Amino acid sequence: MAGNWLWGLAGSTTTPGFEVNDIGFQRRVDRISGAAYAGYHWTKPGRVFRESSAFLSMGPSWNYDLDNIQKAFTAFAFGTFRNFWGYNASVAYSARALDDRLTRGGPLAATPAAWNAFTEVFSDLRRPVSFDASVSYSWNDADGWTLDLTPSVQVRPSGAVSFSLGPEYVVGRDAAQYVTQVSDPTATATLGARYVFAELAQHSVNVALRLNVTFSPILSFQLYAQPFVFTGAYTQFKELRARRTYTFNVFGQDNGSTIAYDGAANAYTVDPDGAGPAAPFSFDNPDFRTRSLRSNAVLRWEYRPGSTLFVVWTQSRHGDFGDPSFDLTRDLGRELLRDRPTNVLLVKLNYWLSR
Repeated sequence: MAGNWLWGLAGSTTTPGFEVNDIGFQRRVDRISGAAYAGYHWTKPGRVFRESSAFLSMGPSWNYDLDNIQKAFTAFAFGTFRNFWGYNASVAYSARALDDRLTRGGPLAATPAAWNAFTEVFSDLRRPVSFDASVSYSWNDADGWTLDLTPSVQVRPSGAVSFSLGPEYVVGRDAAQYVTQVSDPTATATLGARYVFAELAQHSVNVALRLNVTFSPILSFQLYAQPFVFTGAYTQFKELRARRTYTFNVFGQDNGSTIAYDGAANAYTVDPDGAGPAAPFSFDNPDFRTRSLRSNAVLRWEYRPGSTLFVVWTQSRHGDFGDPSFDLTRDLGRELLRDRPTNVLLVKLNYWLSR
């Protein structure tokens, strides 16, 4: 760092055998990552901004076989306007690399080059009512794309009460979503198995609601609720054509293959090479729709200094369906309350032992 200029270098590694899922969420292991960034921070207020920053960064990654699994480059900026509103914005590019997870333990595949554009604007957080809105759009060379819209509003009528409502809507198309794998010694290009994928059209909505009320310095109440719905419709089933690629043979179009759907069994049957030596195989229709409601309420009472009583109530509802139709009126309306609930009541008492 030199004055307003900022820079940094970082590196990290997670060995293949490292396992902490029992104590927290772990996205992946078997990774060696590096990162470098440089940017400038404007600290002197001007006609438009109170302060702002702009950065460039890069971040390559490898697995422990030294396969290059990420080539990321990002430009991002953030700042605060003179009226105390603020923004964040970024553009990221991921160059074509190898993917050691796409086939779920099978041979390496490739990842298409991809872009992501993100922007967020938020109002003056000191006000009784403030808002935040963000939009993210991703797309890649395989015609996959994702749009994520997240507006939210925060209301603070007094120092003792706050309420927030934050819906999120995600829609997109994945060009190659994993479906299943089938052993087949004739599939020599993919090491004796056929790795089945499909295009996935997805929709999801969740709404996060939070309420905090402080009745006194020793008594408070918190409420959280989040209804959620996600649908996935699978089309154009296909198989990985060869290792270290992102190319596919589409069933019913390539290599004389055929595909048929059995509505009674809700399953597909595929002959991957028509009159060739490969045996036909079947798999269940992967279309799905899932919805849930997660809510909890917490009453906290500090009945004497250092000693606290917690009363916690949690309710969860969940439903899974094979119909991938997206209908918010149905899934976030009265039908959601028809799903069987699970209720948990927890009482916790702490007592401070003083001298």
